Amino acid sequence: MRTKGKQAAVKSAQDIAKGLKLKAEPRSEALTLRIGTKKLALPFEVRTLASNDYVFVHIPPSAGIMKITADGLVPVEKPDEAAAAAQSFRQRRKRTTRTVAKATLPDELASALKKLPSGYKLSYGTDGKPKLVRTRQRSK
Repeated sequence: MRTKGKQAAVKSAQDIAKGLKLKAEPRSEALTLRIGTKKLALPFEVRTLASNDYVFVHIPPSAGIMKITADGLVPVEKPDEAAAAAQSFRQRRKRTTRTVAKATLPDELASALKKLPSGYKLSYGTDGKPKLVRTRQRSK
């Protein structure tokens, strides 16, 4: 129901389940049926999402959110509980920070670089041997 200038903020449990269809990854032949000793895979494309407390299952043409309890699966009917289930299905991005080790110069290399005369730098020739080259002075 809409009013002038405002949208309805409350979604039904079915509306939330419809939105979860696109987030769930499809798996073919995920449903199985046991008849006697035979286990048969049903040819349906099933979409599922799971969290610690809730399960979302989409088997065309219907979808539903169910709560995991000690007695089994219970369908979710209340919109606020469906919204909490949809929130629990969101995967958080793992943010890791890497510490970059600072480069250190060995003492003998640092002392050798200090011996270079000012206005020169160390470079390599075409034959691969190191040589001193005058530093380029850039004009402003």
